[in-house]
Amino acid sequence: MFDSSIRYGIKDWWIGTIVLMVINIAISTIAGIAGVAIIGTIGMVIVMVASIGLWVPRLRDRGHNDTVALALRIIIFPWGLIECAFLGSSE
Repeated sequence: MFDSSIRYGIKDWWIGTIVLMVINIAISTIAGIAGVAIIGTIGMVIVMVASIGLWVPRLRDRGHNDTVALALRIIIFPWGLIECAFLGSSE
């Protein structure tokens, strides 16, 4: 998931993001129906780790290989979203 040779294009990033959103909604719905909040919390953490695994290769495709550059674009969400969702690769 965090291998430096993996790079995702815009299409792959969007597909992965939509799949993760659907999974998160499904887990939250099931947890709400069951009335067990811990299931929703665990599901949210799993989806969050998976989404970071999706953002890092996409940002590497944009040419950001430095750890600080990756962290800034993930922490400052709007900046990272624009870079991942709308801008092409660096090549």
